[in-house]
Amino acid sequence: MTEVAATNSYGTFSSRNSSSTDKKNSELGTDTFLQLLVTQMRYQDPFSGGHDMGEFMNQVAQFTMLERLLKLQQTVEDYAAQQAPMQALTFLNRTVEVLDKYGEVQRGVVSKVRFEGGIPLISVNDKEYYLQDIISVGIAGGVSGDTSDDISGDDTE
Repeated sequence: MTEVAATNSYGTFSSRNSSSTDKKNSELGTDTFLQLLVTQMRYQDPFSGGHDMGEFMNQVAQFTMLERLLKLQQTVEDYAAQQAPMQALTFLNRTVEVLDKYGEVQRGVVSKVRFEGGIPLISVNDKEYYLQDIISVGIAGGVSGDTSDDISGDDTE
């Protein structure tokens, strides 16, 4: 059976070049299933009492559910891709923590957002990062969860 991979909230941005390969594998699975289905129907015994037909209908139902799930996954990924530019713009002048290419946490204020091929890149400390590199966001001067910039108004320390 086909394996369905999980996606993050940024959808297609995490798998930058895999969509054409995924489509090819999906089409291959569909073609293979239909060939097997035709072969099974061709050699099916019509006098077997219907036992094979129930199993056959179950397989068709599972295949239909799989196709719909894949279409739903694509719809969610497309939606996330459409929302990513707006989401990136909301990070301007906010303090973020990002993971750099070495796996180290970098902290700074998002100074600009640039789009490369429709993919938003944020600039933190004069270095660019993808949205999925962000691990926390806060107001300028503090990161969410940092108690040093508590704005609750409670001065009891």
